[in-house]
Amino acid sequence: MLKKKLLRELPFLLLALLIVSFIATHAPNVDYDTPSYINFDVTRPLLYPAFLWLFHYQFSLIMWVQCVLLCTVLLHARFWLRRYLQVSDSAIFLVFLMVLITISFHYQVIYIQSEGLTFPLFILTFFLLIECFQKVNYKKIIFLSALVSILVLTRLQFYFFYGIFFILCLWYFWQGLSTKVLFNTFLILFSSMLLTFMTNYSYHYFKHGFFGEAPYSGELLLTQTLYLANNQAANYFQKSELKDTLKALLEQREKQKLNENANLVASFKPGSLKLAYQSYSRNYQAMLSSIEKILSDKYGDRFVQNSMAMEINKVLLVHDIKNNLIFLIWKIIQCTGGINLFLFYWLILLFLMYKIINGRLRVLPLSAIFVGLSALITLLNATIIALFNVDLPIYFCYSQFLFYCLSAFLISKSISLIGKQQLLMTSTKTPI
Repeated sequence: MLKKKLLRELPFLLLALLIVSFIATHAPNVDYDTPSYINFDVTRPLLYPAFLWLFHYQFSLIMWVQCVLLCTVLLHARFWLRRYLQVSDSAIFLVFLMVLITISFHYQVIYIQSEGLTFPLFILTFFLLIECFQKVNYKKIIFLSALVSILVLTRLQFYFFYGIFFILCLWYFWQGLSTKVLFNTFLILFSSMLLTFMTNYSYHYFKHGFFGEAPYSGELLLTQTLYLANNQAANYFQKSELKDTLKALLEQREKQKLNENANLVASFKPGSLKLAYQSYSRNYQAMLSSIEKILSDKYGDRFVQNSMAMEINKVLLVHDIKNNLIFLIWKIIQCTGGINLFLFYWLILLFLMYKIINGRLRVLPLSAIFVGLSALITLLNATIIALFNVDLPIYFCYSQFLFYCLSAFLISKSISLIGKQQLLMTSTKTPI
């Protein structure tokens, strides 16, 4: 018995040694986004800069802390997948190996950026979310709301969880739970949401001098609307200030040839949309840098820059809503992993919703909740990224983890069914 247990644990011990040896032989990476966290940049929420400050910017120590947190959460994930989904240890081992190779070693553990915290916390949040969908438990709901608040205050990408909170309340309503349960659940979840907003806004007020969200979304959204805008788009504006700003943006765009193939979006053909998106992705950073420079030169104050960008976005969207909507949908498809995976996840959700509504299902097995939430979170994450960025791998480590777990679950179920079928065939054979 002991020997079998040791053999079962050996692969995971080897993974632990692999992680330790990797961390021990690599220095912390402080390039790319790290300075913005160190300097409490206006575009960054509070928690990760505070986390770095808490450890006095001892980056080697921070790297080890992130590693320990990841290992602890992966142990929890193993326990959860085995206990609730009956996923085999061999499949879980492969999942963890792929996570380390394609996510953690690639850009998560040794990098001093927010994914060092958000990736392991997301894993913990995901499994807790499934349990909250299965059964009402106020302690778990409070813990879930706290985890989501931490995620949002570490990376704004996770605002989509508040949409899932609303779906959770709808699910409790569909189950016919009492008004008291619905009220308490709603109060817990959305009080935490309000507290998160207030914390974030207050942080920016005391640190950066304005009471609001990080003033960056308008500029990020403007990369798409400016990419698709025609050369006469400045004529849409009544305010001379906005008209002059857009003229400067359009001139810079034309000078650097940043909107090649943008006209192909109007054709609404997959091949054309693919070329347009490739051009957009290739020129995204140059477009964003151009927007930031021109707005900074004209307005100076970051909050005003973002407000002006939002005003320009509204006008450009009103005058070209069709192309912007088509291009956004295509961006979401690309951020999901292509049209095949996009349709795969939508088929899962649509079939699950049909079974719930048509069959008037009030209770779902944990496995169905796991599959449904994996699809939903993947699509919501892709939508958030498509709105504000291009499909950089680091933004998708969360949905990548869900895809690995979903694959392991399907493999384990398939093998289990094959074993049961073979057993049935053996038991029904008639002796000669």
